[in-house]
Amino acid sequence: MSVHPATRASLPRGIAGAKDEAGQASTAEASVRRVSLRTRVLGAVLAINLVAAVVAGAVVVVNARVAAGREMVASIEMAENMVREVAERVATEQGTTLAAAFPSHLRHLRHVRISLEGPDGHPAVLPADGAPANSEAAPSWFARLIGVSQVTRRIDVVADGRLIGRVRIEGVPDDEVAEVWDDVFDFASVALAVNFAILSALFVALGQVRRDLSRFRGALDELEHNEFACRVEPPRTRELAEVAERFNAFAETLGAAREENAHLYARLVSLQEDERRQIAGDLHDELGPLMFGLKASADSLARLAATAPAENAERMVARAKSLIEIVERMQVANRRLLTRIRPAALDHVPLKDVLSSLVADFRQHDPERRFALETGVLADHYEPSFDATVYRCAQEGVTNALKHGNARSVRIIVGEEGRRGAGGMLRLVVADDGKGPPAIPSMGHGLSGMKERVRALGGICRLERGSERGARLFVELPISLGHSASASASSASAEGRRVRSGPGHSV
Repeated sequence: MSVHPATRASLPRGIAGAKDEAGQASTAEASVRRVSLRTRVLGAVLAINLVAAVVAGAVVVVNARVAAGREMVASIEMAENMVREVAERVATEQGTTLAAAFPSHLRHLRHVRISLEGPDGHPAVLPADGAPANSEAAPSWFARLIGVSQVTRRIDVVADGRLIGRVRIEGVPDDEVAEVWDDVFDFASVALAVNFAILSALFVALGQVRRDLSRFRGALDELEHNEFACRVEPPRTRELAEVAERFNAFAETLGAAREENAHLYARLVSLQEDERRQIAGDLHDELGPLMFGLKASADSLARLAATAPAENAERMVARAKSLIEIVERMQVANRRLLTRIRPAALDHVPLKDVLSSLVADFRQHDPERRFALETGVLADHYEPSFDATVYRCAQEGVTNALKHGNARSVRIIVGEEGRRGAGGMLRLVVADDGKGPPAIPSMGHGLSGMKERVRALGGICRLERGSERGARLFVELPISLGHSASASASSASAEGRRVRSGPGHSV
């Protein structure tokens, strides 16, 4: 809802602030609603996958930490038993050094690193055994994430009561962490590939759904513009195909209802015109002779009063003249009423000349304003209700421009567009230079009556702001083969003949 600047300035500050906050909230809500279905579904799937990846990663880290700790402790205990056996053998055999007696298979135990130290605490060098190097280790950040604490044990080797060396056993979880990393890497690669395939398939499938929904949106736009002949081809998706079938049935029902309403409206307008014609005929045939007779009698009474005695003659003549004036005003009012109910010229004079006469009447009653009539191709007559509708719309449009818009210049454009019977339309435009229609136009009897009459004939009627200033009444009426009578040979060309009425112009 918009607020006029002048109205906004007169509002209290609190109310204006509340309206601003409401407008911002509605804008934010509209931006949220503008997110496409494809984006929402793909975003939801991606978010679920991310949450699942985080949960799975946390489970893998916890399980790997527990498993690596257990494996390392078990490996240290096994290595400790084996090292004690070697230490006992070295202590019982004379002349055997610890480094020479240390078996090579103890140097490459899983999760264990064994090193020798001399009696002085310096590391002892073990002979090379040509064993293969360890596999590639896991990244340091992953090892820190697993976070298995190291365990170190030392075993003293004593021979004849003398310390000949020391064996250091360290728990090293690198092998277990590397295995976990390899498994996680392989699983993550497969998961990424599968998720990419799933998202790609969803992207393509939702794109098809989006195209199907776009067809529904286009069909709804056609329905909004009263195009009830639109149909939607059923998509391959079963649910959308059912919606399409229901939509097509709904559009067909609306079309049938609109056609029925159009017939009823047309019948109603026809009955109204017949009633107007009958009332106008009664007024003309009944009241006209009565008022003529009354005026003739008053004239006769005035002549007789002139021969009466002097003391009564003057008074009787004055009364007779007053009666004559009243009868003349009644005759003028009767003629105006007949014109408003139904101009008699509509049945006998070409439509173009009737509109020209209407413009001449406006010019006669308001000579200070300018009126212009531009006529294109027009038939002499259409159906009676059709001619009356065009006349009433032009009359009401000019009246509104003068009464409500305070216009100084009014322009009427009328003519046929397209071919008759093949989508041809009669277009009427009444444009003025007044103050224009209000922001919220009030549906008075005149405007609502115009719209009802136009809609009854299957046409369009709308009041809008002009391109530069003022108001613009736009009316379009369909011309069927039965509507058009013989076209006037003197109708203007496609460019239209301009007929002006105003200061310095004639109609």
